[in-house]
Amino acid sequence: MQGIFKYIIVITFLTIGNFSLAQESEFTIEFAQQKTDSKNSAVIDAFVKIKNKTSNNLTGEFEVHSNHEDLYLVQRKPKTINLTANDSVYIPVKAIISKTAKAGNQPSIEAIFTTNNNNTKSVILPVTITERKLIKMFLLETNLIYENIGDTLTIPIRISNDGNTRQKIDIVTRYPNFITKDMMETTSIKINAFTDTLVYLKKQVTKNILAQEDFNLTITSLYQSGDIIGIANIRASSIKQDRRYTTQFNPDYAQTFNQTNQVTVSHLENSSNASAYYLYANAEAQINDSKIYTNIDANLWTNSNQLFLRNTWLGYKNSDFGIQAGNISKFADINLVGRGAQAYYSTSKNSKIEVGGIDKSYNLADYSNPSGGTSAWASYFHNGGWLEKGFESNLIYDHDKFTGINSLLATSKFNVLKKQNFSLKAGGGLSNANYDTANTNKTGAAGEIVAVGKQGNLYYSSTNFISNGYYAGVKRGVLNFNERVNWTTEKYNMWAVYNYMSVKPKSLTEQVLYSTLFTTARYSVGASRRFSNITLTVSPNIYSEKRDEPLYVGGSQSRSMDAYRMNLGINYSNHTSTVNLIVDGGSFKTNIENQPSQFHVKANLIYSWKFLNLLTTYQYNSFNLGEAIANHQTNPDKTFYNIMINPSVVLKFFDSKLILYTGATFASNTINERITQFSGRANYKITPDFSLFINGYYSDISNNPYSLNSFQVGLTKQFRPIRIDSSKSDLEVYVYYENEGKEAENTPAANQLIIIGGKAFRTNKQGIIKYRSLPAGDYEIRPVNTNEWHAYSRTINIIQDTQLSIGLTKTSTIKGSVSYTQTERSYEITKKLGGLSIIAVDDTGNIFQSRTDDIGNFVLYVPKGYYTITLEKSDVSEYVDIEHNNRSIEAIPDTITNVKFNLNIKEKRVETRKFSSRGFPSQSSGNKKKKK
Repeated sequence: MQGIFKYIIVITFLTIGNFSLAQESEFTIEFAQQKTDSKNSAVIDAFVKIKNKTSNNLTGEFEVHSNHEDLYLVQRKPKTINLTANDSVYIPVKAIISKTAKAGNQPSIEAIFTTNNNNTKSVILPVTITERKLIKMFLLETNLIYENIGDTLTIPIRISNDGNTRQKIDIVTRYPNFITKDMMETTSIKINAFTDTLVYLKKQVTKNILAQEDFNLTITSLYQSGDIIGIANIRASSIKQDRRYTTQFNPDYAQTFNQTNQVTVSHLENSSNASAYYLYANAEAQINDSKIYTNIDANLWTNSNQLFLRNTWLGYKNSDFGIQAGNISKFADINLVGRGAQAYYSTSKNSKIEVGGIDKSYNLADYSNPSGGTSAWASYFHNGGWLEKGFESNLIYDHDKFTGINSLLATSKFNVLKKQNFSLKAGGGLSNANYDTANTNKTGAAGEIVAVGKQGNLYYSSTNFISNGYYAGVKRGVLNFNERVNWTTEKYNMWAVYNYMSVKPKSLTEQVLYSTLFTTARYSVGASRRFSNITLTVSPNIYSEKRDEPLYVGGSQSRSMDAYRMNLGINYSNHTSTVNLIVDGGSFKTNIENQPSQFHVKANLIYSWKFLNLLTTYQYNSFNLGEAIANHQTNPDKTFYNIMINPSVVLKFFDSKLILYTGATFASNTINERITQFSGRANYKITPDFSLFINGYYSDISNNPYSLNSFQVGLTKQFRPIRIDSSKSDLEVYVYYENEGKEAENTPAANQLIIIGGKAFRTNKQGIIKYRSLPAGDYEIRPVNTNEWHAYSRTINIIQDTQLSIGLTKTSTIKGSVSYTQTERSYEITKKLGGLSIIAVDDTGNIFQSRTDDIGNFVLYVPKGYYTITLEKSDVSEYVDIEHNNRSIEAIPDTITNVKFNLNIKEKRVETRKFSSRGFPSQSSGNKKKKK
């Protein structure tokens, strides 16, 4: 009997086990991908595969969950799945990464399938939140004002970190040199993800600041890697009740010859007993809508008593017409430089004609020098030419006095297609060259195509040019291809480049011999990777070059070079220093005396730190045919080398009144064993617009028995911009308080601050300010609002004397708070209270904005009226509903309007079955019909 009982037990366990195995093997469930990486606000598209492994139909319920608020599932309701025997199905799952998900978090998506007989399986897809850097800088005030010594200039800056990682950034303020000696000050801050902070930059008003009518500041924010976050300009202005419009002189020119309205005189002596006097002058006068301009560049050499007058011209221009006489430059298919005149005339808003003619001599003061010939041209531009959205045509005549060749060249260039992500340009030319002496006439032609495009992160460009050997342009007998493809992401850059150029010009006369016909080709691919402040680059490349050089005994000699190289680079930079090292090397072979393959390498190191710059170069062996041929002819028994060290320093003293520029060159190569050169310049500002400078130069080269040195001293005077405008007008603004009540009278708003075009004014006791001698134009008038009184900014057009009244209305106060409501079934989320954006919009579209403090309170000061108050949905979790958002209110002066935003946290579904959850949201028991 006992044996029978054991037998029954064994049979029972085997039956139950087989039944369980059958249930387990009914189906399989899996994600089509094993994991995914994604950024904030990205959409994850995944697929779940369910396979019926039985020979019967299978029905069940499919559902998905996320384990964290970082993942918001678009479809959270269960779905019934019917599978026939041995069938499978792919179910799409879509989830959105929360805007507040922090980098490094690893939420997951759980997919669950439960059959009708309660057989349940689940599978998990892990998601990694990748880093996203997104810092924003907002200047809360772009107009600073000052009135007395000891006042404080305060620059309020809001820094918002909308990225998902904590960031350290630098805020660099560039001041004029009369404020701070170093001109730049840096403030470093750390800011957590999804937060914002206020930064106040302060500077005390000194005697030097108060002496200024106004000045500009520049604020630049930078990541630690050196990448720029944003750049903003601020105008600081002294407060006045009455002022005249003036154009301020700006002493901070980048370089001496890149400015207007200045005169420079200097004297130079050198070791060759030569001396020279220099005069450089530039002036520009604005007369209503027209401009007269002139430039003089003269130097007199006393030993030869020869005067050179170059880069000298006089011109007039306005929007429709312009003319210039003197030294003229026209850079087209033929580069024309000489003395003559040119003019343009706009036939319509989009079309312009240009004509000109020159004698090809560079010195205006001496007509005894032989001329290189004469040239003339006519051009037509439509819609800005081919560089914009139009086309252009040129007709050029050129007589070369040296060769006796007359050329006539006609070209046209078109912008064929210009889209947002693609542009195509094309052009062509025809020419005729005539040599009367030999009765020779040749026709030339050229064509070019330029294409640039972008598709996502892929960039490509193609520049192609072809011309025959008798083409009269500069690119004669040229075949040129430049192709480049770039794929760029935030940290990676990959590219492929092909460059080919063949130059085979032909001549109509033996007087012009093109000594070298050459062909070069370069193939390269490359990649770079940025690691914070460091960028690494690798680029293998193939280079080939061929030259056909004529021999004195007749015929020609062919030289060639083929090289296989690897280019490696490393760059480190921050806002104070930069280090850049590039090494290029490999093997090469030339047919010069049948030399075997050789090794060559070139390294360049560039270092900069504050006032110091250093450039060093080392090269071993030749890198092109020119170097190889020259070395073979001069030093056939030596390997070519070149070493060069170039340090330079810029030092500033006495609040930048004295600036010293010093530089040196130490070099050695196979041609010159020793090269030593020193240069220096001292600039001293006697006044902001009057300066003294001294230049010195020394050069000693080993193969030259004489060293060379020179000394130059000079003075520079700069002038304010010249404006002659007969249409200047006066502006008078009256500011008053709009008092409420039927019998209440408006009263003048004394001591009210007004900003007009960046200039600060304070009203007098009568509430009036005056701005005199204004040129015609549009001016923004902005009252500086307080918590009690408000007026909107307005822009007016000044064409005559104008009087304007501005009424200040009493403000209303809107106070409010943000709070969360949840139940036992609510999702567990981060309840963000601080930094939420509150927006109030009135009936005319004016916008007022505030942000909540750390406990969720906010306040707005607005004029009376009707408003729509909105809590920005993008600032809160996807699992939150804002109750009564976009509500309408009436703001009444001297009344506080209270607004409360209630944020309802969404509830999880309630299950009838018990199921072991893997996290957020957890499963619980209850009535299955209760779903949300």
